[in-house]
Amino acid sequence: MTFPSPPSATSAVAARTHRKVFWRLIPLLALCYFIGYIDRANISFARAGLTESFGMSAAAFGFAAGIFFLGYALFEVPSNLALNKYGARKWITRIMISWGVMTVAIGFVTGPTGLYIFRFLLGVAEAGFFPGIILYLSLWFPNAIRARMTGIFMLSIPIASAFGSIINGQILQWFDGTLGLEGWRWMFLLGGIAAVILGFVVYFVLIDSPEKARWLDAEERDWLVTTLAAERAERAERAPSGAWAVFRDKRVLLLALIYFLIQFGGYPLIFWMPSIIADLGSGLSPMQLGLVAAVPYTLAGIVVFAMARRFSRRDDQVAHIVVPLVVAVLAFAVTMAVLGHPLIAFAAITIATMASMPATPMFWSLPTFYLSGVAAASGIALINSVGSIAGFLSPYAFGWIKDLSGSDTISIGVLVPVNLAAALVLIGFRIHHRRRAASAAEGSGRIASPAD
Repeated sequence: MTFPSPPSATSAVAARTHRKVFWRLIPLLALCYFIGYIDRANISFARAGLTESFGMSAAAFGFAAGIFFLGYALFEVPSNLALNKYGARKWITRIMISWGVMTVAIGFVTGPTGLYIFRFLLGVAEAGFFPGIILYLSLWFPNAIRARMTGIFMLSIPIASAFGSIINGQILQWFDGTLGLEGWRWMFLLGGIAAVILGFVVYFVLIDSPEKARWLDAEERDWLVTTLAAERAERAERAPSGAWAVFRDKRVLLLALIYFLIQFGGYPLIFWMPSIIADLGSGLSPMQLGLVAAVPYTLAGIVVFAMARRFSRRDDQVAHIVVPLVVAVLAFAVTMAVLGHPLIAFAAITIATMASMPATPMFWSLPTFYLSGVAAASGIALINSVGSIAGFLSPYAFGWIKDLSGSDTISIGVLVPVNLAAALVLIGFRIHHRRRAASAAEGSGRIASPAD
């Protein structure tokens, strides 16, 4: 990632500071989320093993995949408030070690009940990690580049999905039977151990705030601290005041609804993609399945990276979310129509994945331009909690519909209206808040923020 150095002294300091902060924080945080995402989603590759070991139906598997998000949602706000109080270094370390332990425990479950319990506890352990990182990035990156940095950080989602598919396929094939354990158990054991190790790395590397960053020189540190303080003061003028005020703020609640719809329309892809591909191409080995499943996520990662590279505060942020959602709607509709033709169906679901995945990182440019202080900690967590509820409901609903209908067609059809609803609500959000911002700017004489 490069930051061009403009001619002015101030711009040169900004570019130099951005570059240092980027290389110090983003690779480590992205690696943490990479491991977390694999540990969250590797159950999708364990489906065949769970069915063989425990006789789980599609609905039961969907419930096991989704119950993670129930625990995640319940403890999201308290966890983020704790991070705001105790600091990112200690709290993210706690999160990673505890989720690693819960992931390892899943590798030793003896039946569906144990799987449900530890998937729920995994959600409790990981609660606050993602919104905590979003909050943490707002403490280090000014408005002008924060959305771009968030997008680059969230490249770990498609990268984890792509490489996780390959890694999990290898584990299933080569570790099956090692020490008398099935391959699906090794996926959880190895992923959990990796999270624990990385948790200790975070404790010794991460810094809570720019004021404590000794790796910035005095000029860089002063510029960053002053810039971020000024932006926080500006956001504080229009943001809800206090940790609990966000629960009454209509804009926060509307953003939570939008995020719920985006997540509901996207999460089935994460947990059901291997199964859908297996249905399209029968006879694939676990390794082959992992390689094929990596293709949509790899291409989605390229799209996320390209969008993040060109994204700036001056862009129409809502359009960057609406356009991918509309493309996803069309691609899901085509997928439904051509499931009988494996190659065409795979191409269509690949396009749907490439379109739906960028919507999430682009979405997070909206609340971080609006929320500030302790309200940011609780507001970001609230929005993500509501999205996590969608993560619980959508895989279960997908599996239940598949059991009921006996095919993927109707299940995939559910994703069409949900993604369309997300796009329409976003358009309404932009129209309403542009009018509100224009009215406020006219009354105060200030220039309306593009985030409004």
